[in-house]
Amino acid sequence: SGWDYGPYGIPGAERIKDPVLRKKKLNSEIANGRLAMMAIIGMFFQDGLTGSAWGDWALYTDSPLRAYENEVGVQAPVGFWDPLGLAA
Repeated sequence: SGWDYGPYGIPGAERIKDPVLRKKKLNSEIANGRLAMMAIIGMFFQDGLTGSAWGDWALYTDSPLRAYENEVGVQAPVGFWDPLGLAA
């Protein structure tokens, strides 16, 4: 292709000469790319649930985590309720 790319994809930059260091840097770049892909997939999922990709979970009222929100003992004025002492 006539182009020689160095670190960070900079054209004409000097390549990493040490093969061990080069492999380590390329593997870390792949790992960071995979992490970024998982993060954006998580944002897509959250946006699908809440309509907001920036963490406004107050909009998601159908959450199974809120299943017992209106039960006796879960909220004030009763407070924390643990009749069997399982949380102690």
